[in-house]
Order: sequence, then C-alpha cells, then structure tokens
Amino acid sequence: MSKNFENSNETESIGAAQSLFILEWGRMSSSWGINRTMAQIHALLFVTGRALGVDEIMSALQISRGNASMNLRELMDWGIVRRFRKPGDRKDTYVSDSDAWRMFLRVARAKKRRELDPTAEAIRECLGKLPAHAQSEGAQILKERLNDLLDVFRTLDLIYEHALATDEAFEQTLRLFRPTPAGPATDAP
Repeated sequence: MSKNFENSNETESIGAAQSLFILEWGRMSSSWGINRTMAQIHALLFVTGRALGVDEIMSALQISRGNASMNLRELMDWGIVRRFRKPGDRKDTYVSDSDAWRMFLRVARAKKRRELDPTAEAIRECLGKLPAHAQSEGAQILKERLNDLLDVFRTLDLIYEHALATDEAFEQTLRLFRPTPAGPATDAP
C-alpha cells in the first residue's frame, strides 16, 4: 500500500472523527442550554488544535459571518476561546484552550455567573417581597420553599468557592479526585 494512500485514509478518518465530534458537541451543548453554533465553533477550534480565521470557521460550519462573529465574542466572554494574531499578520484568528479541565472550569464559572447567581438573587428578591410577619399558610409555604431553594444555592456557592472559584482551589480539588496530575496545558496554536 502506498504511503499517499495511507495518509489519505488517515486524513479522511481524522476529518470524519472531527466532524462527528463537532456535531455531537453542538447537540450535547444545546441540551445544556448553550447555543449549538457557539458549541460547534468551540468544538472546531478545540479538536483541530489550530488557530482559525473567521472565514475558515464560516466555511467549515457553513455559517454566516455575523453568526460566527457573534458566537466568537460569546466564546471569548466565557474565556474558552481567545483572539490570536500571528506576528506580522493583520488578520485575527481564534484559538481554543487545549486543556479540557481548564475549559470545564471556565464554563462552570460562566454558568455560575450567568445562571446561578441571578437565580439566587431573584429568589432573595421574591423573599423580600413577602411581608415580614406574614402568617397565612400560603405565605409560610412560599417562605419555607424559597428558603429551601436559597439554601441549595448557598450550598452550591460554598462548593463553588471551595472547589472552583480560584485556579488553586480547582487544582486542589483535582488532586483529590484524579489518580494522576493533569499534564501541562498549552494555549499556543
């Protein structure tokens, strides 16, 4: 078998595996409330391990420039993609963090900031609207259930502070549960 044929088969297999991962990452992420296209852009950058320009992303995923740009901004806001400009090049490219654990940590932090914190604040606001000395059964049930929910959010916040809030806390948490330490991560394309 010729070397070119072997390389061709390998390239096709890699492309098929990458495409499948991109589709599955988008499907899975949308079930977590994350925009499918945003997840697919992230998956593309993550599995290729290369810095890609907007045009390359648009072509690979068959999406519009506006859709690509909007989702890249969102991914940068989440901290899992960063803009990268090659020295001497005027064109922006984008690269994903290659460390899966650090990516998870950044997503968890973003989800907490965007979803858990505002929900806990809304529950506190609901409790604040109740009269302090309300005695009716409905008021007592509402107050008890909202306080129970708030207790869940306080506990999640304590877990977050202990395990995820800082890189050091996260590293300590990983050392507790992982049999081997994480290898060095690189962000370079």
